[in-house]
Amino acid sequence: MHSIHIYQLQTKMLACRVLIYPSFSVLRTSSRFFSAPSSSPSPTITLYQYRICPFCCKTKSLLTHLSLPYTSIEVNPLTKSQFKNLESIGDDTYKKVPVALINNERINGSNEIIDKILEISDKHDIITDDFINDESMKWYNWCDTHLAVRIYPALTETFDSSLTAFSYLDNVSEFSTFEKLSAKYIGAFAMKLAGGKIKKKYGIEDTDHELASSIETWKNDALNSAPFQGGDKPSIADIAVYGVLKGLEDVGGRWFEERVKGDKEVEEWFSRVEGVVGEINSSH
Repeated sequence: MHSIHIYQLQTKMLACRVLIYPSFSVLRTSSRFFSAPSSSPSPTITLYQYRICPFCCKTKSLLTHLSLPYTSIEVNPLTKSQFKNLESIGDDTYKKVPVALINNERINGSNEIIDKILEISDKHDIITDDFINDESMKWYNWCDTHLAVRIYPALTETFDSSLTAFSYLDNVSEFSTFEKLSAKYIGAFAMKLAGGKIKKKYGIEDTDHELASSIETWKNDALNSAPFQGGDKPSIADIAVYGVLKGLEDVGGRWFEERVKGDKEVEEWFSRVEGVVGEINSSH
């Protein structure tokens, strides 16, 4: 029987009220014990998400990497009416994303969801001491507190860029035309205001420079010319950063083209992780 420690992350909760941006939860410090793989059925997982939320994308990246099937439900960022399905299940006062329903247990927040995913997964060939250790958890934490918080202001630099980010709502078949238009335009306006609050909170002046600097830090300090942060295989940090940047690919336009595809080393790393993880369905 194999045990693995999930290291506690020192993360901060965003103080501003943002329609699209989730608050940070904290992974519990605990010992997880995994039994030998069994023939028991896969867990039933439903993920309540915003398609462009970096923390939702991070969660989906790990689910895909561990071959855990899941169903996603797109949440209306204005009404959040989809959460009615979760009333009286766990803490139903929590109205941010992601939220997961795992075997009828409600889990709020990306890090708590990931903690649960690691607990129930039987992928012992993946979840090793090389996958989760002090160094990989340092960079996993960095992904939340440095990379993700710089992506959001970049997407909200102007009202037009905010509107572009919310254009994913045009393709949500479950929403009516009115729901799509109201969420897109009102959401884009609120997103622009919230982006300014985040910039002030983190002292971000030049969003382009800050995002570029974060990706350079990942390349130079985390990867340091290695195939992955984890060495020869992806670590949990590789999976998290890949998920966040994968979400940027869908809505970031020039940001992804310039900062990921425009940097040979970063693009090669991104392609290597994608080759291991598999394609993440952005609308799934």
